[in-house]
Amino acid sequence: MRKVYVAVFGVLLGLAVLLAALFFIMNPEKKALSPVIRAGLPGQFIALTDGVTYYQLSGPADGPLVVLVHGFSIASYAWERNVPALTAAGLRVLAYDLYGRGYSDRPDVTYDLDLFVRQLDELLTALDIHQPVDIAGISMGGYISAGFAARHPERVRRIVLMAPQSETMDSDARMKWVTLPGVGEYLFTVYIGPFVMVDSQDEFNAYMPSSDWHDRYLDMMQYAGFRNALLSTLRNMTGDPFEQYRKVGELGFDVLLLWGDLDDTVPIGNAQKVLAAIPQAEFYTIPGARHESAYELPEIVNPRLIDFLKR
Repeated sequence: MRKVYVAVFGVLLGLAVLLAALFFIMNPEKKALSPVIRAGLPGQFIALTDGVTYYQLSGPADGPLVVLVHGFSIASYAWERNVPALTAAGLRVLAYDLYGRGYSDRPDVTYDLDLFVRQLDELLTALDIHQPVDIAGISMGGYISAGFAARHPERVRRIVLMAPQSETMDSDARMKWVTLPGVGEYLFTVYIGPFVMVDSQDEFNAYMPSSDWHDRYLDMMQYAGFRNALLSTLRNMTGDPFEQYRKVGELGFDVLLLWGDLDDTVPIGNAQKVLAAIPQAEFYTIPGARHESAYELPEIVNPRLIDFLKR
């Protein structure tokens, strides 16, 4: 019997060593964002309460300002096929990376709606932007945009919501496994990060982005804190988005709602629930688009944005 115990222990020890080795090998977070790295990047950086934020401000200085808020795990490059058209139309455009994403800091804090609303509020103040701005958000960025408008209505003029998050982060039963302490960190490192999050095929239909999209995602994954930021967001940003959407509706903001009609990341069927919360919203579908419709079909999305934002 003792030999059996020894054999079982040996197998378990070997398995533990193998799993630990796999975690070390697969862990992409080998670098830290530093002034040297940031010096070689386009765009600008500014220190806020919770960390340094990366941003790009472009377009005519006297143009109406629109702030672009990206989604859960990507960064401000998601708007690169929209910014040139918006600035050419005379709009001033502010695109930035949420904490934990892109080239913004990955602070060791709780990633929740409070954090992201505070980041945008401080960013506008630090840039000496005090007039009401237009704000456009996609997916989780839509939730953040609505939350910002609900909490700071004096700072917002119009709102664009693109396939906004319309379920709580913990509504998917699979997330219970992903968010378990330790388990989530391991799964993100060896499987979810390198194989699920990097794969963009679910986000696009009519247009498949070049390898540059894939490479950019891999690039931001290599900086320490990215995995923690995503997991903390899943674990803590669990409020009901419709609380914010109902407030936006009650405050009477002009709202444009856009949704890819093939979106199955945030299903287009949820649009009716958003419209019930914001009955004054103008609603348009983007034919043939999935979740990243702004990137996938800018030739359809950009004219809609410009028409709404230039009124």
